Amino acid sequence: QVIFTTPIIIRLAVLILVTALAQVACFSGMVIFGTSPDIAILVVISLGLLGGSVTGAVSGFSTGLLIDCLLLQTLGAFALSMLAVGYAAGRYRENVGPPVRGAVPLLGGAFTLVGLVAFAAIQIGTGVDADVSTIVIRDAAIKTLIGAALAIPVLLLVRLLMRPALIDDRRSARRPMAPRAAETGTQ
Repeated sequence: QVIFTTPIIIRLAVLILVTALAQVACFSGMVIFGTSPDIAILVVISLGLLGGSVTGAVSGFSTGLLIDCLLLQTLGAFALSMLAVGYAAGRYRENVGPPVRGAVPLLGGAFTLVGLVAFAAIQIGTGVDADVSTIVIRDAAIKTLIGAALAIPVLLLVRLLMRPALIDDRRSARRPMAPRAAETGTQ
């Protein structure tokens, strides 16, 4: 869960803005095994896993809408798929708890695939003419693997940036109090 204060909201807005700009300017032009990595989805997944469903959904929609505006594509298509991914990641956190490190790559890959399928379904549903071929399936598989590979570093970076707002990190940062001599029976 997350504590929202004005500085944390500003930090979250800057993170969303930098993520959207980096996705459009840097990562969309980067080619890894014939496709580009979707860092924006991983940031939204991380925010959902750290902050819950509302944080994931709002950050997903905001990031997706900003990317839609920057790319001048069908307004709301990417935003809706990112909203679904952020919400699903947040619901995972609320129902199962904070993910263990071994589950993060699996969640990163699975939620990346969910985002890609949701975006494709929205594009097809809105009537965007696109050819579906084996290349699209290959790209989705490679993006899923890239999402799984980058899930842990992105989660750690987002956790580092959002640490002052995270309730779970505050609990673990406290030191347990040593028992007093009267409670242990020694004088």
